[in-house]
Amino acid sequence: MTSLSTDQAGDTRPPTTEVIAPNRVPVPTAQTIYGSFWLDRTEFALRAGVIREVVNEPATISAMPLSPPFMLGLINLRGMIIPVVDLRQLLELPAGQATERKVAIVEDGDHRIGLMVDRTGEVLKVEERSRVDFRPRDGKIKDVVVEGLLKLECGERIVQILDPCEILGLDKVPRSEGFPDDGDPANAASRGQRFNCISFQFGHTTCAIDLRHVKEVMEAPEIMDSILVHDCFIGITNLRGSVIPVADFRKFMGDVSDFRASRESPPKRKMLIVQTDGGPIGLLVYSIDSIIACFQDEILEFTKLALPRADIVEGCLLGKDNEIIMLLDYEVMKRDRILVDTALRCREVHPPEEKTEVASERRSSSARLTFIVFAFEKRFALDTTQVNEVIDYPDTLLQPPYAIDFVDGVINLRGELISLINPRKLYGLSTAEREGEKVLIFRSEGSKYGILVDSIDEIVITAEDKVFEMTALSHQDTTMKIAEDVCGCIQSPTRGTVMILDTGALLRRCFRNAGDKALGSADLPGAARQGQGPLKH
Repeated sequence: MTSLSTDQAGDTRPPTTEVIAPNRVPVPTAQTIYGSFWLDRTEFALRAGVIREVVNEPATISAMPLSPPFMLGLINLRGMIIPVVDLRQLLELPAGQATERKVAIVEDGDHRIGLMVDRTGEVLKVEERSRVDFRPRDGKIKDVVVEGLLKLECGERIVQILDPCEILGLDKVPRSEGFPDDGDPANAASRGQRFNCISFQFGHTTCAIDLRHVKEVMEAPEIMDSILVHDCFIGITNLRGSVIPVADFRKFMGDVSDFRASRESPPKRKMLIVQTDGGPIGLLVYSIDSIIACFQDEILEFTKLALPRADIVEGCLLGKDNEIIMLLDYEVMKRDRILVDTALRCREVHPPEEKTEVASERRSSSARLTFIVFAFEKRFALDTTQVNEVIDYPDTLLQPPYAIDFVDGVINLRGELISLINPRKLYGLSTAEREGEKVLIFRSEGSKYGILVDSIDEIVITAEDKVFEMTALSHQDTTMKIAEDVCGCIQSPTRGTVMILDTGALLRRCFRNAGDKALGSADLPGAARQGQGPLKH
């Protein structure tokens, strides 16, 4: 029998053995990292893995046609074209008064868009048990892009979680074909052949099309009513005996957005003539802006968010001040069903005259030349193969230490210095009011020069055998001396005879005058004395 100690007297429980438990290791809880941001006093979050970077609100956002209210437009971020969504409008929140908004760049695979927010928040490491998921719901956008919420600080802080897949998969967002590798020139495509595009406005958006696919550009002619009026087509016009249908390009692109407040609808429109698989058609636009020289590898891809005619947009070009210009895909546009069917129907209703067909065949058998028509005192033309681009008159010009009276100054065009020739001063013409002037950048013997013009009027496409020589004349007055620097003429469908400016003769005149008035012949290099080099100031 086992004896009990005195302190155990009366305690009949069996003896116990003390067990020392090992240190407990807490079971790890899964955590997710989020990046938060604010719209007024409401906090939202996205998984950190989908946020590429956050940038300041850009100074310029290029609008897009048929933009829903939440679609602000496109921005250029180091060569990447990114659509920007106003998250406030997307979530149908009231307007706010943020002073320094931010753009969160969100990406997933080939998709990359920007979300405009009021301000950034913080990086959150959150346990999964703090997350409450919502069931997928049909209905408004805000019902599907908010996928849940985070309950933080014992439920005192509520953060709404956005679903990046739903945002990146908004309606009318086709997949782009990828983005260029950031700053990796080894992956750039071969530059290939340089080509010229003409840029134009059709509302609040700038587009461009390869000039090789434009038959003519002119001021809008008289447009007559027709049974062909439907969809984007507003009537017909008689183009030198050939009746063609005319489409409002803005309607064709589905653009119903309001104009920007700073831009008014011009009183006179322009018309581009393009050839479709069904025949020629006219496209009404608001203005012709510029000639842009580019290479294939300068066409930038972008996610075509909320762009109903994404099929005919090949990509983007960057204009002055990094303005985003949508480049049209002519090969797709010429096969568009509406355009082709209407062109065919027009030829059935208004068969072209036989002589017009014969003339067209003759023109096609001769080399095709494209001229840009511009004005200073009179109208002149220049072969577009000589034209590098057309820009607005710059806000600032560099002034050389010793000026030449017919040179307004020097343009710093993306780091390249170009002399700006004022032909009115060169030829002794009267000065004109400076309103809407353009600068035409042309090349001669590998160098670039700028010439100040009153306006860019049209593009004339003609056959080589339709370019005529002009008989040399003896001119007495100053105004007519311009004809000494003319090398031929063409026929404009709307303006009659237009003289072709001989840029070589113009430059030789410049160098002669510069040598006489400013520099002296000893200061001019031999190439410059022959009109083959840049002006020396």
